[in-house]
Amino acid sequence: MTPSLRTRLTLWYTLALFVVLALFSVALLWQQERVGLRRVDRELAALGAAATSVVRDELHEHPDVHEATLDVIETFETPNRLLVIADAHGTVLAEHWNRLEPQSIHMPRAGSARTWTASGNSGAWRLRVQGETFGPTPLAIVVGMPLADLEREHREAREATMIGVPIALLLAAAGGLWLATIGLRPITAMAARAARIPPTGEEDLGPPVRNDELGRLTSAFNGLVGRLREALATQRQFMADASHELRTPVSVIHTTADVTLSREHRDEAEYRDAVTVMSGEAGRLGRLVDDMLVLARADGGVYPLRLVDLYLDDIVTECARTLDILARQRHVRILIRELPEIELRGDEDLLRRLVMNVLQNAVQHTMRDSEVIITAEKSRDGVSIRITDGGRGVADGDRDRIFHRFVQLDPSRRSEGAGLGLAIARWIASVHHGTLALEASGPQGSTFCISLPVRRDQAPDATPAAV
Repeated sequence: MTPSLRTRLTLWYTLALFVVLALFSVALLWQQERVGLRRVDRELAALGAAATSVVRDELHEHPDVHEATLDVIETFETPNRLLVIADAHGTVLAEHWNRLEPQSIHMPRAGSARTWTASGNSGAWRLRVQGETFGPTPLAIVVGMPLADLEREHREAREATMIGVPIALLLAAAGGLWLATIGLRPITAMAARAARIPPTGEEDLGPPVRNDELGRLTSAFNGLVGRLREALATQRQFMADASHELRTPVSVIHTTADVTLSREHRDEAEYRDAVTVMSGEAGRLGRLVDDMLVLARADGGVYPLRLVDLYLDDIVTECARTLDILARQRHVRILIRELPEIELRGDEDLLRRLVMNVLQNAVQHTMRDSEVIITAEKSRDGVSIRITDGGRGVADGDRDRIFHRFVQLDPSRRSEGAGLGLAIARWIASVHHGTLALEASGPQGSTFCISLPVRRDQAPDATPAAV
């Protein structure tokens, strides 16, 4: 079973504190030992200076070095101090080792000193030897003192650390658990409230009451809930619109077939008429299903782009030539003006569909005996293709709505499409890092502008995300 976040935070906090306390204790004990040794060394230096002064005085009174050093030893003989005087060859002239085994003495240079730690049966001692010259006589003066007090202080500090660190860890763990409980309580409350939020309606976590990380988390969660509800609403609307649009051609095909088969004998013309109607509705149904499949794959972000180097002006010319027959049936002329050579990288099929959808929309909404004009303007970074129709224009409130799915402003043209062409066209422009917008609209017609980049560093992704 995975421990709770509160438990894990407490454990990590305790572990981090244990490491910090352990390092701090080691550093503290090491520093205490160094400070204690420096204190002992200062005492030894003072004791050595005092012994040097006494030796100099005794040599003034007794020319014999041996007798003078013996007097010095008797003067400094104390239970917790060590004093040894040796000549230049290391031969001991007078000694008071004070329970420490005799040590070998190396005469240092005159005026210099050396300090070290010696161990014996009586414990550890700190020794200091310094070289001094008394007239023509060089002598080595060794002073020392036991480290028992220092070791006792160090041992007591270790014991205090061994007791204090676990107690500090226990108190810190309890405090960390309490702090984690207090700190995570708002998140727990948010989780409980989030679990009660229904998938429909307007409920969320409410406005953030804090300005810290929890407040930002509340805002982010509310935004996520809003986007999810918007996505669900879009999906439900898409399914409802799709069902409505699919029902009409299916119903026409079914009704035509039933009427045709209701009588045993019909002439060839009646059968031809019925098959023609069913073929037209089947074609419309196929186009609708194809458009819905494109949008569904686009929403899922799994529509693969097949990128090639192409000439967009050739695609525009081919699309205009293909729609010229439909335009003539409506007594509409398609005119191409100012179409330079446009080289870019993209999905040829999708770009042809983009131009075809926008151009077909223009032809369908152009008045009889009017024109659809295509122009292009090329710059260093991109190209703008404008398609101007001769329709009645689009109201200001519908300028963005016409790019929504299943939106048809003229109900009389519902038989000519399902209102998906511009939605698909805008998605194609978007995955090519471009835009499709209604640039201008009025009683004399509307102008749609397709803007696409032509630079190589702005080539579309191979697997575009949903738009």
